[in-house]
Amino acid sequence: MDIEKHNCISHLEAATNYTIFHYSDGHREIRAYTLKKYENELSGFNSFSRIHRSFLVNRAFIKTHNESEVILNCGKRLPLARRRRI
Repeated sequence: MDIEKHNCISHLEAATNYTIFHYSDGHREIRAYTLKKYENELSGFNSFSRIHRSFLVNRAFIKTHNESEVILNCGKRLPLARRRRI
């Protein structure tokens, strides 16, 4: 993983055995590894949190959240698991 680009990642989304990287400029990139692999790689950066079994989010891009969802700066709404409170 390109460590220099981690600040540009708004969130990662699980897609079976693939992971979709969502960047702050709006483009997406699909990689052929599971979300768990990237969660382990990004664990050194305290800015990433697993909010749901399907989402890993960069906290710098969170606008607000409530008990059931996270709203990103871009307006996208992501589900927030009950046991994964921020």
